[in-house]
Amino acid sequence: MQTQTMRNLSEAILVRMGKLHLYLRHRGTEEAQQELDRKYEGQYRNAGLVLLFDLFMALAVVVVVAVLAGILYLVLS
Repeated sequence: MQTQTMRNLSEAILVRMGKLHLYLRHRGTEEAQQELDRKYEGQYRNAGLVLLFDLFMALAVVVVVAVLAGILYLVLS
């Protein structure tokens, strides 16, 4: 029962993130719907997953650059 509730909550969050992302990026609802159908197979959940993955990848790049900068600083100083 607990896992079903968590699954529904995560699903709702992904759907909301996907809708928000599409409608902020494509101001018109028709453009957002076309993008949803073409790129995300008509699922707001998929749009939310892609957005979440992109955010994690950006965070990973920042962490890698920070670690490399720290290593360079320690080696060169």
